Amino acid sequence: MLWLYIVLGVIALFVILEIGVAIYFFNYAITRKPYDPYKRAEKDPEGMKDELEVYDKAKKGLLYYEYDDIDLLSRDGLKLKARYYKSKASHGITVIMMHGYNNCWFYQFGYDALYYLSHGCDVLLPDQRTCGESEGKYITFGVYESEDCADWCYRVNETYHPKYIILHGISLGGATVCCAAAEKLPDNVAGIIEDCGFTSPYEQFKHNLKPMKIPPFLVLPVTNIYCKLKAGFGFKQRCAVDVIKDNKLPLLVIHGGDDTFVPTWMGKKIYDAATADKELLLVDGAEHAMAYRVDEKKCQAAAARLIYKATGIDITA
Repeated sequence: MLWLYIVLGVIALFVILEIGVAIYFFNYAITRKPYDPYKRAEKDPEGMKDELEVYDKAKKGLLYYEYDDIDLLSRDGLKLKARYYKSKASHGITVIMMHGYNNCWFYQFGYDALYYLSHGCDVLLPDQRTCGESEGKYITFGVYESEDCADWCYRVNETYHPKYIILHGISLGGATVCCAAAEKLPDNVAGIIEDCGFTSPYEQFKHNLKPMKIPPFLVLPVTNIYCKLKAGFGFKQRCAVDVIKDNKLPLLVIHGGDDTFVPTWMGKKIYDAATADKELLLVDGAEHAMAYRVDEKKCQAAAARLIYKATGIDITA
C-alpha cells in the first residue's frame, strides 16, 4: 500500500509540475510584453545605437507623407489601430505591412515603409492585436491575426479603393500574411511577401524550448490545452506551412541565413510547400528580422519583382 501512495504522490507531483510549467510558458509566450527600444537604450545605449538611428530616420522620413489614423473592430470585438500613409504619386497599390511578435508598426516597419511610399505605393501599418495601440490580451501566432489581416484588406478597400493590395509581413507578421491566404480575401489582393515567418506555432515553440533543455513533449501538449481554454486557439490550428500549399497568389519568401530564432529551415519549408509562383531570397549574415538591414537593396529589388509579377506595375520605373 505504501508503494501505491508513493506512486500516486509522484504522479500528482508530476501533474502539478506540468501544469505549473504550462502556465509559466503560456504567460511567457502568449501575453502582451510591449517592446520599446528607447527604454532599452537607457540600459544599453551603445548596443542600441544603430537601431535608434533607423527609427530616427523613419520619424524624419514619414513626416513628408500625409496619413490617416484608422480603426478596425476585430471579429472577437477588439479595437485595432492602424495608420494609413499616402504616397505622393500613387500607382494604385496599397501595401499592408504586418509587424512581428510583441512589436508595433513603427518600430518594425516605419523605416521599411519609406521604400514603398517613395515608389508610389500607399502603406497601411496596423498594430497587431495585443501590440502597440491595439487591444487584446493574447498573441495568437497568426491564428486570429490572419483574420485581422483579411479584415484590414476590406477596411482599406472601403475607404481608399486601391487597385491592388500587397500583403507584407515579418516574423509573426510573416506567418500572419501566409495564414491570411486561408481567408476569403478581396479580389484585389495580388501578392504576398513573407519575411522570416515561422511554419507553425507548434514548431516555433518546440524550437524555442531547445535552449532551455526542456523536452517539448513534457510542455507543449499541456500548454496547448491550457492555451485553448484561456486564449481560444491551439498550436496546430492554423499553420503557415499548411495554408500556403493552397495559396494562388505570387509569393516572395525572405529569410536571414543566420536566423536562429525562427530558423532558416522554416523559411525554406514554407517556400517548398508553396505551389503558386514563388521566389526565395536568403540573405547571408542576417539574423532574425534583419534581412532588410543587412541587404536593403536586395530585399527592395525582390519586393519590386513580386509587385511586378502581382500587378504588372514596375514601381522602380
